[in-house]
Amino acid sequence: MRRIFMALSFLVIGMVANAQSGVYRTLDDFENNKLTYATNDESNNNKIRFNEFITKPFLIVKQNGEKIHVFKDEIYAYKNKGNIVRTWNFTQYNFLEKGPVWIYYKDVYTSQPKGTQRVRKYFYSTHGKGEILPLTVNNLKRSFPDNDLFHIYLDMQFRNDSELAHYDNFANKYKVNHLLEKANTGLSKR
Repeated sequence: MRRIFMALSFLVIGMVANAQSGVYRTLDDFENNKLTYATNDESNNNKIRFNEFITKPFLIVKQNGEKIHVFKDEIYAYKNKGNIVRTWNFTQYNFLEKGPVWIYYKDVYTSQPKGTQRVRKYFYSTHGKGEILPLTVNNLKRSFPDNDLFHIYLDMQFRNDSELAHYDNFANKYKVNHLLEKANTGLSKR
């Protein structure tokens, strides 16, 4: 009986660690991949709705047909069908990469001469609980004011802010993080 219980507990722990959906209550939960309301079921019985268009202070977690209200300011992030979304100031940002800067994106609708168009905007934070800012050269320079080598790299590598979101396939990370790592290494060798 004890072996069966142990086997079942390892199975449940493995399912939670590989869960496709759930809520990270804190930054520590995120870093330890500890999901609340974790599930692997991708059916309509188990899903998370952020309530962005109808602004509500909570998101709705639907689990096994039951609706659970979780307040947005009481969670760090959530994972929905494998995608991690950080919540900050009641806004959702899709998580892309954790490095010297944490990179996020958000799809926004902008007015165009022929209607509206969905545009992807990139953001960053300097650490896990940091303020999320638009990914621009000026913001990066303000976030790292004493890193002159990083400032030089930014000016040399990027002609405009939209190039900051380029991925470096050789380094397997976003170019901004790769340059910041190189600049930090260069500074430590002085």
